[in-house]
Amino acid sequence: MASAPRVVCFGYVNPGVVFSVDRYPAANTGAYVTGKRPFIGADCAMAAQTLARWGIEAHLIGNALGADDLGRRTLAELAGLGVHAHIPLRRDLRTPDEVDISDRAGTRTFFVEDAPAVWGSLIEADLEPIAGAAMLYVDWYVGPAAERAIAFARAQGVPVFLNVEYSLRHPNDYRHLIARSAYAQSPMSDVHVVQEDPRAIAQALRELGVQVAFVTRGKHGSLAMDQAGLVEIPAPAVDVVDTQGAGAVYSAAAMYGLLVGWPVPQVARFATWAASLKCAQHGLLDASVEAILAQMQPSNVTQSR
Repeated sequence: MASAPRVVCFGYVNPGVVFSVDRYPAANTGAYVTGKRPFIGADCAMAAQTLARWGIEAHLIGNALGADDLGRRTLAELAGLGVHAHIPLRRDLRTPDEVDISDRAGTRTFFVEDAPAVWGSLIEADLEPIAGAAMLYVDWYVGPAAERAIAFARAQGVPVFLNVEYSLRHPNDYRHLIARSAYAQSPMSDVHVVQEDPRAIAQALRELGVQVAFVTRGKHGSLAMDQAGLVEIPAPAVDVVDTQGAGAVYSAAAMYGLLVGWPVPQVARFATWAASLKCAQHGLLDASVEAILAQMQPSNVTQSR
């Protein structure tokens, strides 16, 4: 890219630690930890970190954190990773710590402290960094704060990439967010989520107004639908060690491809490979765009276009 576009990621920000295990233990038992690492979540923060690694000017608007050692370390680490963080530190708050457990079957279980004052501060976030951005990423689970950020972006003419857990069993949930977004990504988990037809989900997202709908399916790959039709991308076989952050890496890769103007099949294929390669390593994906493209095998994309 001649000059780096600016992407703003909006949502909850929370530092924590992830423990990797071979398999999640049964109740009243335990498991040996094969890997342990700190991270900065949630999805918006991980997407911003990935984009910054790939040369995008990544900004992160999040909730306030405590003016404590953990809060200051979080901002310092984000700055060191090239992320422009718009996160106030407040003396009346304590930075909560998250614990995630990730196993080789693709299961991720998270434990987040109940900190209403911290999460509630997001509704007061300064939205001015969104003005003039090339794209806004929003996590659906931040509630009214998401509505406020999307409304601001639309008023500024900034396209929205929405991370949303959409279900045909509850088709009216989040439709007010989806209908105002240019792009939507909906995850399907083969571990936790009752399976629905991913093609029908993509079609429903399109009918609600998004230009491109992405549906991620874990080890089954992903699909994407735009006005030209549907593409289905199988996931490459990888040795799974840590799935935490795979969805955020997919989002970052999809946004990257859209920003550089790739056709939708190439965007979906790049994002699928990036997310899969992330699962084969601990921590967020450390591969460059060029390295991912070099590893991508000849396409066996299924197209209905």
